[in-house]
Formats: sequence, structure tokens, C-alpha cells
Amino acid sequence: MKKRILHVLSSNDLAGAENVAIGIITTLSDSYESAYASPSGLIEDVLQNRGIEHVEMKQLSIRQLRKIIREWKPDLIHAHDFTATIKCSLATFTIPVISHIHQNPHWLQSVNKYSIVFFLACLKIQKIVVVSPIIKETSFLNRFPSRCISIKNIVDINAIKKNALLVEDKDFDIAFIGRYEDIKNPLRFIGICEKVIEIIPNLRVVMLGGGSLEQVCQKVILQRNLQKNIEIRGFQMNPYPALLHSKVFVMTSKSEGLPMVLMEALALSKPVIVPLLPGIDNIVDDSCSYICENDFEFVEAIIILLNSVKEYQRLKNGAYQRAEELSDIAQFKYQLGQVYSSVLQ
Repeated sequence: MKKRILHVLSSNDLAGAENVAIGIITTLSDSYESAYASPSGLIEDVLQNRGIEHVEMKQLSIRQLRKIIREWKPDLIHAHDFTATIKCSLATFTIPVISHIHQNPHWLQSVNKYSIVFFLACLKIQKIVVVSPIIKETSFLNRFPSRCISIKNIVDINAIKKNALLVEDKDFDIAFIGRYEDIKNPLRFIGICEKVIEIIPNLRVVMLGGGSLEQVCQKVILQRNLQKNIEIRGFQMNPYPALLHSKVFVMTSKSEGLPMVLMEALALSKPVIVPLLPGIDNIVDDSCSYICENDFEFVEAIIILLNSVKEYQRLKNGAYQRAEELSDIAQFKYQLGQVYSSVLQ
């Protein structure tokens, strides 16, 4: 009989961590029986389309988790964010919990109320998986050398390429894909595009995602008269056709772990322009990207790539090669299987 793994997330939409959880469930389906537990929302249709069991919650609470644990009877709980980790650690005293950290927020690198609560939760956690070594190196997680392991996320290149072939009737110069939240800095992205538009008036931009700042972004675009250049589409279950039909992917996040959307852009041979963040050079280099320290460098990089066929082609070729290097499914499956086996012994 297969061991039962309950993947727990605090969000109800689809972004990086959610894609990783779905990928793990699919990749390890031959070895484990898994379910995806989260509040109900946009994620429901995604899971139904992928054939993944969704255990719904009104909200992520300790009480709801205990009820799900009693009914679904998991052998192991895989928590995919800080909130899920903390609440899962309090919801059970008998079932092992793995914490999977996909982000590297600034608060994790200092002593504060958030890091103290997460540290206390980690004292109960059997294994902590981080998506980049820099997360462990720059935080208190280095105090758990035997329990904290770095496993890089992967993307299914073939699946992304297949999903990208669906119809898209527009072409774009720049794509932004991510939550409209402060951590992803969509307002900075709009400001950068505004500066590029001063030089390239017919610039075409698409923004995909959902979040609390979506209406704010729409308002700013209208106030600055950028609606002819920047199209906000909101949440898309399949953002890949729009990404495929974009020339360049631009990311403006304030912090990241191992950004899945960045790897997805590489898988579609898209040159990427990203901010200088801790560990970002473990993902991209000058063969496929521009790493920028300020807005001026962002604007300059965008203009270079849109005006130079030779430079664009160089980074386009490098992007796909880098995606292949980062997406070793067999290695990912082996590493995660080892983590599960060590905890379930």
C-alpha cells in the first residue's frame, strides 16, 4: 500500500509554490498517494484538470487541519510555506511534517517576531527543504545542518511547451507573470515600462497574475495613460501562450527563493531580465539574462534586447540551454524520495 502524503498550502490560487506542489504530486504519483489541501478558490479548477485530489478548507486553521488529518489519515504532511509549516506543526504531534520553503524574505535573516515563531515551529519539523542554498546560508536554518536540505525546483519543459501552443492572438515585447503583491513589485515593473515607452512608444506589454494590488496597478496604468501599451489580464490558468508570444520576460521581485516562473520563461527560450537578489546567479547568468541593480539598468537591458537581433538570439539560445541544465527530473525525484524515505522510516 502506498504511503499517503498531504500537501498543505495557505493560498488558494496558482503561483510558484503551488506549481511545485502539483509537480511533486504528479512526479511521485507512482510511489505515493497524495492530496492537495488548501482553502477553496482558483486552484480548484487547476487541480481538477490535473486529476489531483483537492481537500478543501474554508481557511487554513489548526482546527481545520486536525479535522482533515483525522479524515484523510496521512502518513506524512508536506507544508509548502511558512504559514502552513507553523500551523501544521501545531495541528499534529504524531505525524511527521516536512517544511518546504520557496521564498527568501528579509525577515528570515534577522531576529524578529516572524522568524522566532518559524524557528519554534522548525524545532518540531522532521525535515526542512529549501529551494536555494542561499536561504539556508543567510538565515537561522543553518542551525539545522542535518535536517535542512537544499533541493532545486524543476519545471517540466515538455509540458510547458505543449501548454504554450494553445491559441494566443497577440504578440508582446515584455511579459510580467506573478502575484500583484508588494513582494513581486508590480508597480516598479509598470514604472520601468513607462520609461521604456518614452523611447519605444509602441511597446507592447502583458501582465498576468492576480492579487491585492491588481486594481492599484490598473489605476496607475490609466493615470499614466499607459493602457495602450500595458494590458493587464489578471489570473490565467495557463499563462504560457502569452509568455511564448512575448519577446522578453521581466521580473521585479523584492525577494525570491527559486522563482518557478523564471525557469518557465527559460524553458520557452525567453531572455530574462531580473533584479540582483541573493542567489539569483545560481539560476541565471549572462548567457541567458541581464541581472540589474537599478531601474536604469532594467530600461537599458530591455532596449538592448528589443533592438539587437544578435544579442536577443544569443540570450534566447542560452535560455533554453539553461532550462535544460536546471530541470533534471530524475535527480529531483530521487532527492525528494530520499527525504520522504528518511522521514517515513
